[in-house]
Amino acid sequence: MLQRFSHRAHLKTEDSRGQALVEFALVFMIFMTIFTGALEMGIAFSVKMQMSFASRDSAVAASESGGTPATADAAILNTIDKDVNVPASRSQIDHVDIFWSTPTGGVNAGAVQTYTPGGVLFTGWGGWSLTSNLYPPANRCAFIGGTAAGCLPGHTGPDMVGVTIVYKYNWITPLPGLIGLSGTGFTFVQTNYTTMEPIPGT
Repeated sequence: MLQRFSHRAHLKTEDSRGQALVEFALVFMIFMTIFTGALEMGIAFSVKMQMSFASRDSAVAASESGGTPATADAAILNTIDKDVNVPASRSQIDHVDIFWSTPTGGVNAGAVQTYTPGGVLFTGWGGWSLTSNLYPPANRCAFIGGTAAGCLPGHTGPDMVGVTIVYKYNWITPLPGLIGLSGTGFTFVQTNYTTMEPIPGT
């Protein structure tokens, strides 16, 4: 009788250990998913804030560059390079648009200057390539008085100028595998726009 009781107690102990291991595995996976998700979202939020700041900072640079068209885009892109730091990566910037902005932040008359990272232009932080040349610095009107003061037709001056940064965020943690997400990441699009600093016409 004592031997039978001991055998049953032994089986019960083994069952309890197996149940505890299963429960631990489930709790551990839930904990790891929450921890990994919080880490990934924290990194993504930091990158998004960097892109927002870089877009705003470079729009200010664009607004102040009306009197120096030869170096205007260098100033804008170098501002972005300066503002993009770890955990963000310059190589994950898909492209940057500098555009003639409508009062609501849209593109006016298709006037967009587009740059992508890498190339022979403005090489201080790694260089850029020009892929769309529809709003060159010389066409940006910062003058008061419109066409008579040197702006192209249709630019009554001063222009509103905008900067959009398109950033391809890649997953850093194994979160997608833990929750069944597909794809390699997602895209941030940050836009800021402002009026160019006015220059008195001559």
